[in-house]
Amino acid sequence: MTLRLHEYVEKESFNHPYTFVAAQTGLDEKTVRDIFNARAEFLGRWHRFEMPRILGIDELYLNKRYRCILTNIEERTLLDLLATRRQDVVTNYLMKLKDRQKVEIVSMDMWNPYRAAVKAVLPQARIVVDKFHVVRMANDALERVRKGLRKELKPSQSRTLKGDRKILLKRAHEVSDRERLIMETWTGAFPQLLAAYEHKERFYGIWDATTRLQAEAALDEWIATIPKGQKEVWSDLVRAVGNWREETMTYFETDMPVTNAYTESINRLAKDKNREGRGYSFEVMRARMLYTTKHKKKAPTAKVSPFYKKTIGYGLPDFAEELNYGVDLSTISRIQLRSATLAYAA
Repeated sequence: MTLRLHEYVEKESFNHPYTFVAAQTGLDEKTVRDIFNARAEFLGRWHRFEMPRILGIDELYLNKRYRCILTNIEERTLLDLLATRRQDVVTNYLMKLKDRQKVEIVSMDMWNPYRAAVKAVLPQARIVVDKFHVVRMANDALERVRKGLRKELKPSQSRTLKGDRKILLKRAHEVSDRERLIMETWTGAFPQLLAAYEHKERFYGIWDATTRLQAEAALDEWIATIPKGQKEVWSDLVRAVGNWREETMTYFETDMPVTNAYTESINRLAKDKNREGRGYSFEVMRARMLYTTKHKKKAPTAKVSPFYKKTIGYGLPDFAEELNYGVDLSTISRIQLRSATLAYAA
């Protein structure tokens, strides 16, 4: 096999199914797989990233199992994927990270093994619950109220209400005039639905607070004003914010909004890579996600001498390795937006 062909197979096997590359090149599928595995192993040995100041730990459903994903929230990059969310696996991984003392804040969902792992290995870091995971539970509670109305509706009405569910899940300021009329039809007919919607909106409003003190007061008031007859509906959310109150309120004490909002980009990347090769192992999917998308890299900052013109070469950076911040998720978003635009134009 020529070097040129070998390099071609290396590149294409990360982006296409082995059978496709084998058919293109006339090689055996096993040969293509072996070339991929060798390249993935090599890249894995050199997989290094700068330890972030704000680390994101989240989950990804891949190959019928939940996986742990790690991100750099400030740089909006994907750092790594772990095969499982188990506490021992996450703890061992964090223990092996160089410069882990640099982490100041960790954003996560309300998965207790993550919290336990971070407290054990990164005791200096403050934990912040990702607000999107919390407010999503308010939407879930509203959905329970909506579904509870089905027994009072005719089948045709039930189908219509199901179709209008997305309007109810929107924030009040996002609803169009037409959607508001539709929503008022339902909330006017069912006061309990109106009460649940308004309570959902009040919960979202907690995150409009500018200080922790304001947020604490707003949360206490929200808990105290649960609509009559709906305590069970909101019980999961009340219990969750009770168990994670410190981490939830820490959100209001950070120097920037801390969320794992870019997780959606990772989910899209995973779906794309999974579609390119269904049935592949987690290790293969991890390699495809980490090594086929542009990484965000920066050169070390050069020290410039005030006598630069008189001192040849002093202002040039040392020949140091570029700093790798992980898979650039903003690139994924731009690529997919461009693809969607082209598809629409076609």
